[in-house]
Amino acid sequence: MRKVYSLVSLTKNREPKDAVLSLNIKQIEYPEQTREFDNRLTKTGRRSLSHSLSHSSTDSNSSGGSDAEDPEDEVSPRDKQRMNSKGNKDFCIKNIKLADFGRRQIELAEDEMTALMALRKAAQGEKPLAGAKIVGCTHVTAQTAVLFETLSGLGAQCRWAACNIYSTQNEVAAALAERDFPVFAWKGESEDDFWWCIDRCVNVEGWEPNMILDDGGDMTHWIYKKYPHIFKKVKGIVEESITGIHSPLY
Repeated sequence: MRKVYSLVSLTKNREPKDAVLSLNIKQIEYPEQTREFDNRLTKTGRRSLSHSLSHSSTDSNSSGGSDAEDPEDEVSPRDKQRMNSKGNKDFCIKNIKLADFGRRQIELAEDEMTALMALRKAAQGEKPLAGAKIVGCTHVTAQTAVLFETLSGLGAQCRWAACNIYSTQNEVAAALAERDFPVFAWKGESEDDFWWCIDRCVNVEGWEPNMILDDGGDMTHWIYKKYPHIFKKVKGIVEESITGIHSPLY
């Protein structure tokens, strides 16, 4: 029998000086025979499985398919009239009609991301991120959408662009836009589109970011170069990249 551990509950200490979250962990046992599948996989099989899983998370058009058949997709999102069901136009995505499918994708991701969902449930009433104005530049997928909506649920104001022109899941971007989340991203952006989307996150009348959540440094670089007066007011920057940057960002 093997032992694994599962998160079963999350509690919060009510003493202010010890205000921390604690986890109750439960041991679960299951038979060794469930490992037989892993033992039968060849090295080639493992690579193929990994490749398939990777593509299933980033190439959403193969699973949805509907956006590839829409004639509107021949038009650049920047040239389209865009509006969600509530009349909000503060976004730029490929196809808002994919929102329902994207919401199902996000809900599936929520089931797998128990820690974030537990945090959202425990702290959303307190709004600990109230006052945070975050601009983000990361992959836009079902999994990152869970993070975006958690940040919003905890009180932050967010605007988001994609850090990769190929990885955006169009249906997920549509689901975010339908919920009034300002997202500027679609799969297959040109280089000009890429920087335009980043600028639309930052260049907003009556709103200035005070935090940056970045993957690759492009959002940070853009704000530093184009909007130095905003950069000086930024209180915190998170840079996720592990690709190895050989020259200074700023």
